[in-house]
Amino acid sequence: MQLWSIAALLVAGIITGAIFPGKLTAIFGAATLYVFLPALIFEGAWRLDSQTMRRMWGPIAMLAVPGAFCTAGIIAVCIHYVGGVPWTSALLLGAILGATDPVAVLAIFKRLGLPPALTTIVESEALLNDAVAVVMYRAVLASIVLASQAGLVQVSTHAALGTLIGVVCGIVAACAAAALLGRTQQAVAYAALTVAGAYGSYYLAGRFDWSGIFAVLSFGVALRILQQKKIDLDCSERTGKTWDVIAGIANAALFFLIGAALDVKQLGQALPISLLTLTAVLLARFAIVYGLLEFVRPRLHVAWMSVVRLAGIRGALSLALALAIPQGIAGRELVINVTFVVVVLTLLVGLLTLERRVKNLPLEAR
Repeated sequence: MQLWSIAALLVAGIITGAIFPGKLTAIFGAATLYVFLPALIFEGAWRLDSQTMRRMWGPIAMLAVPGAFCTAGIIAVCIHYVGGVPWTSALLLGAILGATDPVAVLAIFKRLGLPPALTTIVESEALLNDAVAVVMYRAVLASIVLASQAGLVQVSTHAALGTLIGVVCGIVAACAAAALLGRTQQAVAYAALTVAGAYGSYYLAGRFDWSGIFAVLSFGVALRILQQKKIDLDCSERTGKTWDVIAGIANAALFFLIGAALDVKQLGQALPISLLTLTAVLLARFAIVYGLLEFVRPRLHVAWMSVVRLAGIRGALSLALALAIPQGIAGRELVINVTFVVVVLTLLVGLLTLERRVKNLPLEAR
């Protein structure tokens, strides 16, 4: 998507939300989790270069797993001790804001022709930490709801097991799809089976309380690897273009709905905590990029770390998770309002400043 179209959709959504406050909020949450998310996860997984991903696995894994946990922890500690937010709300906000959304960032990357390995790091981190953030969110939420029945360790173990089974579910689905596709070069067949596999693995995993995001992610990556020697270039490009269209529609709808779901009147009281949370998000991003990534520094170009830091924009998944918090959970409205402010501000600032800042960095390929 072009940056101007992202900005226009977001502004149009905000105007719509001001005219019809709260009318599209429920639609946004449900559509994100059950309609748009499987398509966006699969499209990203299908596009990934598995060889580059393996080569850059160190920084990707560091950012996506310990990075997501560190981000959640820094956010929770900051807003609890500095802002006086109760631990339940602080931990929920930390988990919800642990995931990055690189859509606007990748649009800039494509236009500037940045190194594929750098793009792979940013996109792989986003795909993986989406799943990690959902696991954290579900673990925290379950520990709140079931506080008298189950401890956090038990809940976390259940979440980890669900993640593992979700990965297995996606790989099994990929093997089945690969067997059905055989050596066909029909893009229609690829489109039909990838759509069925992406949504099928997502809903099957969700039905049994496994990780739907990890199921779709592993389905996309595994199918791409299984078919890479069987699919010709033309069929691969046509399949990719089909998913580009699907993802483009999903992203356009999401950027509009992010703005439309806003209820500006409710955000005023949460503004001080929102700004504190935004500061914590930026601090956490700085800490994981210049702290955790030092362990894999030899693999990264010096200037790439700056781009990775700038790519920490939050997006639709964070909002959808906030809106999915059950009624009756203490601090629910505060968490939702703070998440809205952080997402909108990071998106707008990213759209307005990221391209200029990236252009000034020496990002020659390794």
